[in-house]
Amino acid sequence: MTNPISSIDVEPFTFAVLVIIATSLIYLSLIVLPKRQHANSSSIPKIPGAVPIVGNRIGSPEKFSVKMEEWASKYSKNGIVEMNLYGTRYIIVCDDRAAAKLEAARPFEVTRLPQFEAVFQSLSSQGLFGAEGENWKKDRRIVGPSLSRKNVRDYMSSVKIVTHRLMDKLDSLKASPIAINELLLCATLDIIALVACTADIDSLRQGESNMGNDLKQLFKALSIRTISPVAYWKIPLIGNYLDGGGSAADRLVKTYRKLIRENEELSESEKPNNFLTKVLSLNKDKNSEYAMAEDRLIGNIMTMFAAGSETTQVTLCSALWEIASDESGLQDELAAEALAFKNFDEAGLDEIADGLPRLRSLIYEVLRLRGPTSLIGLQNMKEVEIGGTTFPPNTTFLIALRYISTLDDSDPERLIPLGPNNAPRKEFCPRRWLTTNEDGNTTVQNPSHKSGWRPFGVGMRVCPGRDFAEVEMLIILGSMLRKYEISLKENHPPMTMVKRFTECPDIDICLSLKDRK
Repeated sequence: MTNPISSIDVEPFTFAVLVIIATSLIYLSLIVLPKRQHANSSSIPKIPGAVPIVGNRIGSPEKFSVKMEEWASKYSKNGIVEMNLYGTRYIIVCDDRAAAKLEAARPFEVTRLPQFEAVFQSLSSQGLFGAEGENWKKDRRIVGPSLSRKNVRDYMSSVKIVTHRLMDKLDSLKASPIAINELLLCATLDIIALVACTADIDSLRQGESNMGNDLKQLFKALSIRTISPVAYWKIPLIGNYLDGGGSAADRLVKTYRKLIRENEELSESEKPNNFLTKVLSLNKDKNSEYAMAEDRLIGNIMTMFAAGSETTQVTLCSALWEIASDESGLQDELAAEALAFKNFDEAGLDEIADGLPRLRSLIYEVLRLRGPTSLIGLQNMKEVEIGGTTFPPNTTFLIALRYISTLDDSDPERLIPLGPNNAPRKEFCPRRWLTTNEDGNTTVQNPSHKSGWRPFGVGMRVCPGRDFAEVEMLIILGSMLRKYEISLKENHPPMTMVKRFTECPDIDICLSLKDRK
């Protein structure tokens, strides 16, 4: 079974057109590339071996994060190192202090790279996930409260409905090894659809649905566009439709516009308790300076799918890989913890969070080293001093998030803990975040950007969906651990993380499931 996110199925003719256009535009852009103002770079270490046109050779684009971390380890000084890629200069930030300085200036003086937001806008997905500056400020006031811990409690029933369906699906397939990547993507899509707008696309059982298919096509287009060296989608008339993304986005916008109309026509007592209802309620005052236009509201629904489905799916896949391949007794510990619940189906948010410290520790470590975000690209709007060098506006920075979390030279209060097993920070340790409370009971440290843990962002730009994503993963993994003994299929090939729209497994993970005794 193929992971739809990692398999970009483009018709041969379309692919040929893309290659020709990309090649031509790269060539032209390199010829006419304007000289940009650079910092005095004599003191900035540079990655050696750059060649004309190509710059520093990264090898496979899928291994870009790994290559960048290798360069950071070899060549960085004062937390920075300069890289050239296809004529563009990048400053790799590979030190906690340097990264923290840039992160503290978001989202006004430092923003995501403009091409990132442009990609989302091209697919009608302009929302909080990719927003910066004033747009972020407006979106946050409406979207943030709709994902508060209080509202996450209202969404848990949707998570449990889909989790039950997932368990039934796994039961029907367990006679043979099960490729879980696509099943977990279907599950996360189904959950987001129910939570966002009470749309029961049920792709787990039905296999296909119009909305589900369009969302998967949207993800494929995002995958292509975020790594494309040229904005081919800006070609007049046809560009936005070459990869299928424009057509999928058009249909989704039409669907969500209809759902908004239907919601607005309901009486207050008839309205479903979903994300859309909560956002519309907060957006009633159309004259407010923070009022959200309908297109922006639809964009936030679209980015909720983009930000909340594949990222959760990747983390679930990686966590199950670790559970299945571990030989230290981890699975038995996790299962005992999950089975300790008298009624897991009826457990509330706080009960689940407090009752699964070992599973939470595993998830936090997966997010740190095996998760969907290994780096982030940023750009400064004002002059900024980093690592003893002053950089002019519009400098491109790449923060090596995963690499920084493995270092031992950060400020003491921002060091990743070694955990009860005193595990080096460069190693994966599923028990790293465990500790004991005053009563001697096992509990978990709650990591944040303040302690050097960055998977959900930093400062004002912390992801508002963290609580929802965490409880979603706890319910799905806890349910599987309660029901099954989980192992990899015989002779399973190794798995590594590769760079696409997010970091994701390079293969389908195939599990053998046996009913737990």
